[in-house]
Amino acid sequence: MLKSEFIDMVTGVPWADRACSFDEMDCWALVVLYYRHVLGIEIHHAPDYEAGADFLTCFSSEVVYWSLSDVIAEDGIFIAWYGSQPVHVGLIVGGRALHSRGESGHVRADSIRTIQKLFTKVEFYYYADNPDSARSRPAEGKGICGAGTDIQRLA
Repeated sequence: MLKSEFIDMVTGVPWADRACSFDEMDCWALVVLYYRHVLGIEIHHAPDYEAGADFLTCFSSEVVYWSLSDVIAEDGIFIAWYGSQPVHVGLIVGGRALHSRGESGHVRADSIRTIQKLFTKVEFYYYADNPDSARSRPAEGKGICGAGTDIQRLA
């Protein structure tokens, strides 16, 4: 799927906690679906997400598969913080922050500067896809967003 097709398809899709489909999704699902359908990469996926763990627990399980970047990179992600805790994740696509945000929210694109104003800290990461790295492994699980699910896959 082309990047522009993905953006058109997900823009306005409602946010729903732990939802991972093109009908509704949360912030992590947006990342998973983008990597799967646009980049053709099944990113690592810990079972904490499907188990309903809080964002901090999920973040701690997943961040080890990503590398912190000094620059804002296309197709990378941002992690947004309130105080000392990470609370939100989104994509960097077309030089903008594509994200699915909270109760009554939906997928939208904002300027990166807007994201930096909304949160106390914003970090940028890229997926550590080096096959020799202990930080990168295939996606795991058969849950909502895990590899091997029956989620609608588009060519």
